[in-house]
Amino acid sequence: TPVVMAANLDFTGEISTKAEYHEKFGGTSEIELSANLGNDLKAGLSLGSIKQAFPWNGVLGWPLTVKGLWLETNGAIIPGTPEFTTRIGTLNVNYSDFIAHGIKTTGISMDKLTMGPVTIGGYYSLNQAQNRDRGAYVKVNPLEGIEAQATVVKAEDQLSYAVSTTVQPMEQAEVSGTYAVVHEETDAYRINGKYQVLEGLEVRAGYQDVSAEFKPTNMNKDQKVLKTGTGFTVGATANQFGFDVTADYADYDKTVDYSVARTLSLAGMDFNTKLDGNYNFNTSKATNLEATVAYNAPNGLELSVGYDLINNQPKVAAGLELQF
Repeated sequence: TPVVMAANLDFTGEISTKAEYHEKFGGTSEIELSANLGNDLKAGLSLGSIKQAFPWNGVLGWPLTVKGLWLETNGAIIPGTPEFTTRIGTLNVNYSDFIAHGIKTTGISMDKLTMGPVTIGGYYSLNQAQNRDRGAYVKVNPLEGIEAQATVVKAEDQLSYAVSTTVQPMEQAEVSGTYAVVHEETDAYRINGKYQVLEGLEVRAGYQDVSAEFKPTNMNKDQKVLKTGTGFTVGATANQFGFDVTADYADYDKTVDYSVARTLSLAGMDFNTKLDGNYNFNTSKATNLEATVAYNAPNGLELSVGYDLINNQPKVAAGLELQF
């Protein structure tokens, strides 16, 4: 919601800060501001700090650094031609979890140029080491429920390709797959399917081959999204009687991840309770088992109390987020 208007400028933004005690007492703060300059032109600034223990040391005692600065516009170059989004400055490219994710280099990008069933985009940039990082994608939606995309990225001298597709043969079912390769190195692929058996019950299955040698520069590093390993996966999510129960088994590391969550209402307050953990059938051990209770206070304060049952370590967190 705009709160400041001066010289036809509309400012919006978000400020978030979080303090946490686990093994140490620390926290983070982030600020993101954007200004609509009119005629589909937008300017943005992002500030943030890394997670670190208190007290924060520094010249001003607050180690907040500039993480991004950009200008963005939406429209056509020539009247009557398709519109698209152009961004100059700090980029935020996310074309593919396999080869083009979280690219926050500095340069220029164009996105969402649509011509019939075809959408294209691309970027050209430099990283902090002044090495070139560039790429492009082509997305095609030939029929309702079918989408295919080809992505190519060249980060310095490393050339990577990815082809992905998603098919929804019926409303309750979806099948997706991705094949990616680093030129003259190695390749990887993943196939996933999910089916809504009935309301509140979904089942999943898949197979992947992502070796440890597959290392594109811009690969998604989040192990919850893309994990190294070769083998099948199965899982299910059930939402019944107020409980959200999820379980996923990965054959490539013989591990099952599970969680049980429920919202409890006490004295007019809603508490989000959750128990999540895992179990490895090779080692017959669990490496994670944590219980948490979270509460969003009317004043905007987000409180969370948890206990790490593996390491016998309590965890307390408090955070605030302001959007304007």
